[in-house]
Amino acid sequence: MWRWSMSEPFGGKSEAGVGFAATAAGLLIALAVFPAEPSPQGALVLPAVILSAGIMLVPISRGIRRAPTLLNAENLVAFGFVFWLLLDLIQGAYDLREAADWAIRDAFIAIGVSAATMWIGVAGKPWKLPNWLAEIASKSMDTRTVARLVPACFFLGMFNFAFATGFNLPLMFSYVGESRWAAPWGRGQLGGWDAFLDQMQYFGYVLPSLTALLIARRGFTLFVWISIGLSGVMLAFLSQGGGRRIIGVTVGAAIIVWIQSQRDLKVRRLTIAAAAVVGLLAAMQFMLNIRSLGYEEFVSRGESEYDYLHVDDNYLRLAQVIQIVPAEHPYVEFRQIWFTLVRPVPRVFWPGKPVDPGFDLPSIVGLKGLSLSTSIIGEWYITFGWITVVFGAWLHGRLARTANQLREVEAYRTNPIVYGLAVMVLVSGMRSMQDLVIMSYALVAWWAANRLTRRRVVGTR
Repeated sequence: MWRWSMSEPFGGKSEAGVGFAATAAGLLIALAVFPAEPSPQGALVLPAVILSAGIMLVPISRGIRRAPTLLNAENLVAFGFVFWLLLDLIQGAYDLREAADWAIRDAFIAIGVSAATMWIGVAGKPWKLPNWLAEIASKSMDTRTVARLVPACFFLGMFNFAFATGFNLPLMFSYVGESRWAAPWGRGQLGGWDAFLDQMQYFGYVLPSLTALLIARRGFTLFVWISIGLSGVMLAFLSQGGGRRIIGVTVGAAIIVWIQSQRDLKVRRLTIAAAAVVGLLAAMQFMLNIRSLGYEEFVSRGESEYDYLHVDDNYLRLAQVIQIVPAEHPYVEFRQIWFTLVRPVPRVFWPGKPVDPGFDLPSIVGLKGLSLSTSIIGEWYITFGWITVVFGAWLHGRLARTANQLREVEAYRTNPIVYGLAVMVLVSGMRSMQDLVIMSYALVAWWAANRLTRRRVVGTR
């Protein structure tokens, strides 16, 4: 683990205040140079760069100083604002002509206000960790326990893929590289009893983190190479579904675990981590290119559909939501929150479970058979408007501050996997409330794997 300096605390109100002030100043300056016609492609490059600089000032400062707070959750959540909402604007990826100019400006303000409010949420004392999360975080992860969990998580995570093909392994592997709809383990929007098998793959989410911890502790031994191979297989099958955020969460958590497990924060190690992030983004872009066509069709075409690092058209969809609600569609009030909270309830036990939050953007804008992401800011906006946008951003900051306890408290530092997964859940949750819930299943799977392992170890002793 890192050698902590008592002269450089884990941040606090002062750095959170700087983050708020820098973001607010970045927003004001960006609005001062905001173009009168923001819809043409590339028109918002300069405002987006300015706002991003304000949001990322504190994380960048911590990185330059190689501060112990570099991996604090709020830094990665701040990066989430830039990645999910501003990166497409910085690249001048597409035009925004499908939204009104005033709505485009209001969407920009919503992002700046949300990011600034997130820093307010970081200030103050953290909330108490849930008991089940504190339990698994406080369990010391010795190398033997980690080595035992690797094959267990692999076989549990791969079970659904094998079951769907009748345990025909050659057939199962033949679907890797096919389009996202070709594999037999896919399911429709409304799952049945087979939905329980889909949950098995969450055990595989922790496999790259286990491997990263072994690499940090053992180096590249034979078993570690086997673990790397198992992680590669698991990631290949997870990526077949086309969900880039899944790969982002699992590999991103592994990168955090590896850095957390280092004794010293050296430039060389940060460079390796940065290279891993670049490789992750490249892999996610590759997934985007092949998920609808399949690998062979993509190779035969010989060209990428995108000439930029595509994220999502979240900014455009956020602007459309602000334009539509409440002028053309009323606020959904608590239905969005209720729709998110009941997500874990199996539909076989509740056939009438809501299928949407009361707002269907694709049908409103005339796009059938698609799902459109508006970011979590858009989902808070359709709830009660600007008041819930502010509340949701503050809540994200409070959750980030609470997650930091997994690094601050001595009893939790020997188990960096819990922190890595928790932080990536918060980052992926910037895309959608649903992702905030779905990605947290990895923590539940990690809790279950720990319970099984602990019983076996106690019984053996």
